[in-house]
Amino acid sequence: MLSSLALVLPDPEHSAIARTMLVVGYLAAALSWWRAGWRATPSAKLEAHHQQRDRSQTASGEIPQRDDSLARWWKLGALLLLLLAASKAVDLRAHCEILLRHFAKATGWWEQRQPVQFLLAIILPSVAGLFFGWLVFTRARRFARAQPLAAIGWLLLYFYLACRQSLEWKPALHCLGSVGYFDWRLVLEAAGIVLVATAAFRGGGLRR
Repeated sequence: MLSSLALVLPDPEHSAIARTMLVVGYLAAALSWWRAGWRATPSAKLEAHHQQRDRSQTASGEIPQRDDSLARWWKLGALLLLLLAASKAVDLRAHCEILLRHFAKATGWWEQRQPVQFLLAIILPSVAGLFFGWLVFTRARRFARAQPLAAIGWLLLYFYLACRQSLEWKPALHCLGSVGYFDWRLVLEAAGIVLVATAAFRGGGLRR
């Protein structure tokens, strides 16, 4: 099945059409997330009500309880999707790889580059994954519960980005090739984009 898909689907790393479609997908998802964040932002009337309630709670010795976190997460996601679109459009990873190669050769540690490649390809994505997990289960837990499609979509995008970054470490090429990564990487990235965009369209709601 995966081999058949590999024959039909374009290579996202070398196909201008596939890259353009993915960039458009990221931009559409970013726009939908920003729209959802705008809709989740309290209106001026509701904000005035919140401020009045906060003053009343403060006067009575209570700690004001405010939760505008949903809007913040939508807008943060929009900015991340915009960055991913820009990175995909200019192929930022390839440019960074070229700059790092020139720097390593100029400073004389190109022959001993394996530890640095392991750090960038394996350790860095692993730390990012731990941070992503901590964020989902702590700060963004309410948002993840309310928007499970968004959480799954971001998980797929993280998994794609982590696999793609691991290519910097040459031994990872054999591992990824053995599980057919090069056949399903386009499906993985596209599925993540579709899920996060769908979550925004379904969960944006009406402006309060």
